[in-house]
Amino acid sequence: MLKGEQRVTLREWRKVAKSRRERRPARIADDLAPEAQTLFDQLRAWRLEAARKHGVPAYVIFHDATLKDIAQARPMSLAALRGIAGIGAKKLEAYGEDIVRLVG
Repeated sequence: MLKGEQRVTLREWRKVAKSRRERRPARIADDLAPEAQTLFDQLRAWRLEAARKHGVPAYVIFHDATLKDIAQARPMSLAALRGIAGIGAKKLEAYGEDIVRLVG
């Protein structure tokens, strides 16, 4: 049966080059007031630098939802920051002062 009696079609597999996605603003913060949006963007930039410094993905530092809550609440102290979801004792100790400085 392999002597030309039946035609076999084979598929060639090609590796598709992945294109770099464009950076787009986080949709989670679409409903923020303009001044809160500005702070949210500053917090995201800070988070990216902190993530690079520690060699971890940005979401390990804080999720966008946490940054949104910070931008809305604008905590001016570590005690106020402690009440925001996603900020436990470790993250408060590691990043709290930087965040309060950014907010203030």
